[in-house]
Amino acid sequence: MENVKKEIRRVNEPILVLEDKPENQLLLTKLLENEGMTSVVVSNGKEGLEAAEKQKFSIYIVDLMMPVMDGKTFIREMKQKKPDSIFLVQSAIDTTDEIIEIMRMGVFDYIIKPIDINQFQRALIKALEYYDLKETEKQLSSHSGMLLRNQLEWLTYKESRRRTDQNSSEMLSIQNLRTSLSQGSGVGAMVTLVDLMKSSLIENGETYIVNKPITDLLIQNAEVVRTLLSGLESISAILETDVQPAEMMASDLIKKLPDILKEVYEYLPQKNMKLTFPELKMDTKLKIDMSSFAQAFEEIVINAYKYGLKDSSIDIFTFQSGAYFCLAVKNDVQEKPYGGIPHEYEKLVLEPFFRLLPPEESAGRLEKFGLGLGLTIVEHVMRKHNGLFSIHDVKDHTGTTIKSSVVAEMFLPFES
Repeated sequence: MENVKKEIRRVNEPILVLEDKPENQLLLTKLLENEGMTSVVVSNGKEGLEAAEKQKFSIYIVDLMMPVMDGKTFIREMKQKKPDSIFLVQSAIDTTDEIIEIMRMGVFDYIIKPIDINQFQRALIKALEYYDLKETEKQLSSHSGMLLRNQLEWLTYKESRRRTDQNSSEMLSIQNLRTSLSQGSGVGAMVTLVDLMKSSLIENGETYIVNKPITDLLIQNAEVVRTLLSGLESISAILETDVQPAEMMASDLIKKLPDILKEVYEYLPQKNMKLTFPELKMDTKLKIDMSSFAQAFEEIVINAYKYGLKDSSIDIFTFQSGAYFCLAVKNDVQEKPYGGIPHEYEKLVLEPFFRLLPPEESAGRLEKFGLGLGLTIVEHVMRKHNGLFSIHDVKDHTGTTIKSSVVAEMFLPFES
């Protein structure tokens, strides 16, 4: 519970609860109170619209079935007045068609009554993270001293999907794992190479004569698998070990970045790419566990290298927004057939075993966390630092042509 409060403590605006039944009003306000959130309660959509005109709310928790004005009408009206509003719908209606219809209206999540406290807590945290990041981006765009404001068009961080039950979650993980294992360097390639070797074997008494090119590939791929297994050990250590943050100035962190990325440097000539590092405009004090943070940051840059354009650069930059210090990595991507990370995949790419694209063969030996686990580990490390992680598309307007780019952002709370 303590960790939950750390996640949401920077959200100051209250939550508006639209619920007509007194017992549900009491339950929701008590749950919000337990999480340190203030709330305002109204009994229908008409009262909700009136309340939203008078003050700012972070999130709207909406019941669908209410007198005077129902939840659907309220959401539709609010979307017209304030398109960025964040809605958590809670309803006893659990039909698939109804859920799909509501989600298509642009709500953040759909919670089925009777309310499961753990599910409600998870949905609330994610919604408040979403709200906090949106507010951070607004502050960034209004900060006249930031060169970044005139360089990038920041896209809103979006929740892309909702899993309705544990069975579908487990099935998705299995499908993602099967896809990851069967693609590219690693286990999938190892199986293919062994099959090729078997088909070309020539018996010579008690020995076999094998094809040299296939054997060479098999040996090379064994190194990739060895790296993958080592990465799995590192993942276990990260998941099981608590971070040990130490105070560090942001300027000192920036000085350490080249050393963290020394292995990446060796691969840059293969794609004629370069790394650019930031010039820190304003120093601040951070608390960082360098061991886990270094692994997470390296993974982000490796990801940028894998899917970045040849003859381009990987740009690292920093900015401060609200109570966060942000370390961001930007890389250019092909417009077609791959245009970065579509909105519907922004959250999905953080899920275990999920790959948006097949593995990049040229980075097989460089990749530390295989099986589609890299960005999952980055997000986990940032959560342990009470921070946020986001990866999404942007349009880079800084050159003569508009380029499609991907930006990965590590938000760290800084010490006042």
